[in-house]
Amino acid sequence: MQRSLIVRLILLLACCVALPVPAADAGGDPAGMPAAPPAAGVQPFGAALFTGNFLKTREDGLNPAYVIAPGDRVNVRTWGAIEINDVYTVDSQGNIFLPDIGPLRLEGVRNGELTPTVKAHVRKVYTSNVEVYTNLVSAQPVAVFVTGLVNKPGRYDGVPSDSILFFLDLAGGIDPALGSYRNIDILRKDKTIATIDLYEFLLQGRIAIPQLQDNDTVLVRHRGPVVELAGNVARPALVELKDGAATGAGVLEIIPQAAQATEVTLVGMRDGQPFNQTLSLADFRTSPLHDGDTVTLRDDGRADTILVNIEGEHEGPSVLSIRRGARLVDVLDHIAVNRALANTDAIYLRRVSVARSQKDAINDSLFRLERSSLLALSGSSNEAAIRTQEAKLVETFAERARLIDPLGRVVTTQDGVQQNILLEPDDTIVIPTRTQIVKVAGEVLMMHAATWREGWTAEDYIRLAGNYTERADTAKVIVHHPNAAVDIVSPGDARIGPGDEILVLPKVDKKYRQFGIDLLDIVYKIAISAKVALNL
Repeated sequence: MQRSLIVRLILLLACCVALPVPAADAGGDPAGMPAAPPAAGVQPFGAALFTGNFLKTREDGLNPAYVIAPGDRVNVRTWGAIEINDVYTVDSQGNIFLPDIGPLRLEGVRNGELTPTVKAHVRKVYTSNVEVYTNLVSAQPVAVFVTGLVNKPGRYDGVPSDSILFFLDLAGGIDPALGSYRNIDILRKDKTIATIDLYEFLLQGRIAIPQLQDNDTVLVRHRGPVVELAGNVARPALVELKDGAATGAGVLEIIPQAAQATEVTLVGMRDGQPFNQTLSLADFRTSPLHDGDTVTLRDDGRADTILVNIEGEHEGPSVLSIRRGARLVDVLDHIAVNRALANTDAIYLRRVSVARSQKDAINDSLFRLERSSLLALSGSSNEAAIRTQEAKLVETFAERARLIDPLGRVVTTQDGVQQNILLEPDDTIVIPTRTQIVKVAGEVLMMHAATWREGWTAEDYIRLAGNYTERADTAKVIVHHPNAAVDIVSPGDARIGPGDEILVLPKVDKKYRQFGIDLLDIVYKIAISAKVALNL
């Protein structure tokens, strides 16, 4: 019994909610607490570049733009006045030597110009009846240093035409915390031959492609000023600033804001003091930014119109744009219906905020039910085993109950008169179809639908459905009316109208008496809000 009680206490602690966080003071931080660190997981803009994709395909050095260098091997064939068929290596002076013709300088010649260059040189000696064909067989490998703020600095092998991205990928990519994506230098004999801004490649597809030589160095400089862009953007990111981009306009060119963003919150430090400011999008474009700023774009503006949905028997569009502050009856005047088909006396709303409140109420009741089952005391080992089994049944019931979504139905008629209530965004106006059908569901032998008969009670329709199951609660039923109104009545006293739905609930077994009230509460909440008879 003690062991069973300990297990229940452990499970109870697992179900408990977290303690509330102290309220923030006027400065925006909990009293006495340091400012929260930046959100974890926010990556630099462009961090997805270096995931090994540039290692999967590489240059072979034989493209037409490749510039021939010492060590490259060239196949030369001639026929006619002179026959040559051999492979020549470009020597340290940049030449190859052709028999009976002499040295030919090829260093600096592009691969695409190789044949015309050789042909022109051969025809200086053999002016006619000679044809030339050339082919660059292989390029001399190079070893390039990759250093600075990369994840794995080192010396890496490639060919001269391999891209800078290939070598950066070999080095594990740029250090996301320290490295710059906008200031990468290519050094040759201590001189900078190119500076690369990867933002140009990411945004415009442009990148400098210098042909690398042995012992060149790729140097990733220290990251420049950075701002965090969050809120109403496609993906939060750390954006590195550069000269001319240290304003809101420069940042928005890198990560365009969502079209509906209207305001910007800027948080950072100015002159050693915390700084925060809310700006319009237009003012933000000209606002200077500082290293470490957090920029949050928000959609705080309110449109003059809202969208509501129309369901049921109506003519026209299923979504309407109406002015903010419009009321139900005023909108209904503009919805065309066929009165022979539409039950205009039973119009009601489905409201998102009501469905959310109903869901919260059900979850709260489920928490109380689970707590009651876990804390049920046992007087003997046999009773402890029974309580353990009951706890498992309650857990299964709770899992099923959490999957049910309330409908959020709102009754809008009072004494048969439609009330002109204020509409909210995403409201659904339901116009039921006229029907003479009465439905019976829940704890009956078979779900049944029958034509309405004047004077009949719920008991009569339940009898048509094969009568109650053994688990049914025969004392009361729930009746859902077409206008979303709900009655909980005795089956023999319930007068049923056209379009009503009768829901027979399960009774709570006596063995669950210790938490029967919580269980019954949940069953009724689900039956009323979602029109589902859930049994244990």
